Amino acid sequence: MIWFLLLGSIIFLAVLIFLAEEFFNLLFRGYAPFISTKNKVLDEAVKQFHELNLPAGAKIYELGCGKAGFLRRLEKSAKSKYTLIGVEILTTLYLLAKIQLAVVGSKIKLRRKDFLKISLAKGDCFYCYLGQSLTAKLSLKLQKEARPGSYLISNQFHLPGYEPIKEVQVDLTNWLRIYKL
Repeated sequence: MIWFLLLGSIIFLAVLIFLAEEFFNLLFRGYAPFISTKNKVLDEAVKQFHELNLPAGAKIYELGCGKAGFLRRLEKSAKSKYTLIGVEILTTLYLLAKIQLAVVGSKIKLRRKDFLKISLAKGDCFYCYLGQSLTAKLSLKLQKEARPGSYLISNQFHLPGYEPIKEVQVDLTNWLRIYKL
């Protein structure tokens, strides 16, 4: 009985921490809320990524990765051909993803950081599903740091200052936009 209460308390505490982080990031940082991406959108994003024909060893970032859905699918389809890096600021999502990736023996590297505060200069391709205001901040950062010829795959949102090289309508409400930086 005591183990049940202890486990329940830990789960309750984790949920409270997650909600507090979400509230803080939404209210004070203008970040997008955590929303899982539909499987068919992730599958299409991986398909579009493969059409870019990046060389082996390319560095692929998922910015605001949550549970690293895009990178997980990419890892399965690419057989560790790339260096895969997920960046997530929320501690609870980072820890959940870290545990899930460890259980399956993934080689995805996770960083618990604010992607607006790390260097993106060595990235070859970036994937993100962010709100429009955060995408605008990312655009300014990429204009300063991104290597010419790198790519961004944006789930839903336009990247200000860039024209997409391709737009894919996945279903009635979901779009992917591919940018060459």
